[in-house]
Amino acid sequence: MIVSEIARADWAGRLNEFTAVHDGWLVSVDVLSPDIGAQRQIDNLPLLGVSADRINHDGSVAISVARPSGTHFRHVIREVRRIYIEQTSDGADAGLQIESDDGIKTIVRFRVVALPETVDGFVRH
Repeated sequence: MIVSEIARADWAGRLNEFTAVHDGWLVSVDVLSPDIGAQRQIDNLPLLGVSADRINHDGSVAISVARPSGTHFRHVIREVRRIYIEQTSDGADAGLQIESDDGIKTIVRFRVVALPETVDGFVRH
């Protein structure tokens, strides 16, 4: 697994790109806290988006997913310090790590890791 930090100035653009490429992919979200350990927040729901706050510039990041009922759920991470993208050795996105100032890490992982152009079982050009 290759883990690369996204520069703060690039958060909005890179998260928009991430969302565009992975819209509808099934994700799970775990929150890792030194105090309470790992807690699952989202379990295999379709990704609607990952976005950095661009209005208040307060360092928050929101992860939105669709629920089976047709509604959506939004998990917000405040006071984000760092964002990392995880990729496989062949360049496929495996997920994101979002670290807040209080040391809590939010991990976004795909149910299936694949290159976007091969998701439908064939290579797109």
